[in-house]
Amino acid sequence: MIDLSSLNPEQHQAVVTTEGPLLVLAGAGSGKTRVITMRIAHLLARGVAPQRILALSFTNKAAGEMKERVEQLCGPRAEGAALSTFHALGLRFLREEFAAAGLAKGFTILDEGDQIDAVRTALKDKGFDLERYEPKAVHSRLSWFKGRLSGPKAAHGGLDAVVSHVMAPYAQRLRAMNAVDFDDLIVRPWWILQKKAEVAARWVGRFSYIMVDEYQDTNLAQLGMLKALVRGLPRPNICVVGDDDQSIYAFRGAVAANILGFDKHFPGARIIALTRNYRSTNNILKAANAVIGNNTVRHAKSLWSENGDGHKLRYRLADDGDDEAHFVATDLLRTRNRNRMDWADFAVLYRTNAQSRLIEEAIRAADIPYRIIGGTRFYDRKEVRDLVGYLRVIGNPYDESAWRRIVNYPPRGIGDRTITKIGDLARQRDVPFFRLVEAPEQIPALKGKTRDTLSALAGLVDEYRRAFAADGAQFGQICRRLVSTLGFRNYLTRLDDNVRKVNQRMDNLEEIADALDAFRARHAQSSLADFLARLSLDNKKDEGEEATDEVSLMTLHGSKGLEFPAVYLVGCEEGFLPNIRRPRGEKATPPTAAEIAEERRLMYVGITRAKRRLTLTAARKRLKWGRTQARRPSRFIDEIPPDLFEGGRTGKVAELTGEALQQEGRSRFGQMLGLLGGGDEDA
Repeated sequence: MIDLSSLNPEQHQAVVTTEGPLLVLAGAGSGKTRVITMRIAHLLARGVAPQRILALSFTNKAAGEMKERVEQLCGPRAEGAALSTFHALGLRFLREEFAAAGLAKGFTILDEGDQIDAVRTALKDKGFDLERYEPKAVHSRLSWFKGRLSGPKAAHGGLDAVVSHVMAPYAQRLRAMNAVDFDDLIVRPWWILQKKAEVAARWVGRFSYIMVDEYQDTNLAQLGMLKALVRGLPRPNICVVGDDDQSIYAFRGAVAANILGFDKHFPGARIIALTRNYRSTNNILKAANAVIGNNTVRHAKSLWSENGDGHKLRYRLADDGDDEAHFVATDLLRTRNRNRMDWADFAVLYRTNAQSRLIEEAIRAADIPYRIIGGTRFYDRKEVRDLVGYLRVIGNPYDESAWRRIVNYPPRGIGDRTITKIGDLARQRDVPFFRLVEAPEQIPALKGKTRDTLSALAGLVDEYRRAFAADGAQFGQICRRLVSTLGFRNYLTRLDDNVRKVNQRMDNLEEIADALDAFRARHAQSSLADFLARLSLDNKKDEGEEATDEVSLMTLHGSKGLEFPAVYLVGCEEGFLPNIRRPRGEKATPPTAAEIAEERRLMYVGITRAKRRLTLTAARKRLKWGRTQARRPSRFIDEIPPDLFEGGRTGKVAELTGEALQQEGRSRFGQMLGLLGGGDEDA
């Protein structure tokens, strides 16, 4: 038998309650993975055949870890248990039931590139403009509808109307190729189990015990598949583990109502809450409980710990964004040195990717090693590199690599063959690349339209070169005008109709303009070339082995499932957290209760990443769109009781002076002050 003595009472109850529907509400850090694996081991020890056990997760990594833990507990007895992802289960189903799915044996699963190609073909067949309706965006929206087990209506117009016309020819294209896409691995089994009684007879009840991890992240198709596997059973043994307070992926199609309404989908369900937290101290958990308690639609639960009260939270209200970044960098140095911690013990969390720029600049200037988790360093993001490419061409016309990057971005009809021809001719004539762009009539066999396009691009670059070189030039405003002239937003919208993603990318471009404003304010006599030179130096990657002891920077979404001894949650302001955006051109409306509830869950996730130390920061004002804008602290800060903060909720935290920092061995502190506006020292 499996030894269950190490489990706390609620965990033990969740493991041994094997009959009937069960919802295990696993609060943050409550040991849910241990419960799932012990539950599987307990079933096997009771003599349940492994083939009768199904446990589903969302990623191959999670499924692999689950399988490894069960094998460690049970050895060979675990062989044959279906521990997989939803998609792997769907593939297994279709391999067995390919005929019912209208497939030939040996069907293929198209990768994302092939799926987008199939959408492209369908768009062409229907006569749609591929420049206006980018295949990737159409495919993304099509996938979203399939996950909702629904379809768009042409009457709604816009991208949804296009998807409504493309859905059928896309499906026909896949059938002709004897192929399925990833969504089909869930949707087709669901449909077949609904419509084919003989197939349902083989599958319903095949698994006596079904378990699902991270249930709060399921979409409607996954819920439909689960219900189809137990349809008609008087009392299905289905156990789902999750936390409605950590349901933060609505933008990906996750439906919080799946976990909130579990007892409606599976009548007679029992609910067990795991509230003992093994990760954090009680002051951190009290703050998390206080915040999430303001969500009215949730399963009531309150986390607690035997780790003691621990350090109080700290709240730092900075003067502006630079001051906030400066504080985080200096406090990282102080906390690490005084407490003999590793860099890997720290994480900096933010709501949007664009917020990382100032933090990255500050900690890089302080010589602190860091890495971006689940994303890309700010200056490595594609849209940022594209805009910087224009700035490089404007600042230095001899920069051929930058020319090659921007000559057809956004698309202006300059193909790869033309770019190669220009490069080859420039080398033959021993002239810079840009000389031929400026004089396209010297390029043989170039079409008149292409010549005109190159001439227009050369004229645009020259116009902005003169603008940046003018006395008293407002670099940030010029950059914003450049972004508008180039039509970045229109192009990004054609690439991806997801308004949230487009806004994030536009925010990143605005950060470049803000960086130019800040640089010009600190160095009034500087040129665009000076800014680009500083940028290159600051972003130079260290040579040698990649560091493993690094501070982690990530979005709140990316932090889910992780934990750190010390966490900085920055940008706790209205507009960042909560972050409610409306599509461009749409009338601004107050956020809905559901939108605020999801943002509050993000705050809860951020707080519960911290094990021992939690620092929250905000700024009184920030530079945005070339203007200094007043900011208000997040409403979620006000939801945390003042007595949980060090010194109360005053926004004041003891800071480190430059002299004290130097005493702790940080010789580059002066350089950091220079970068952040305290002087003009070279980096």
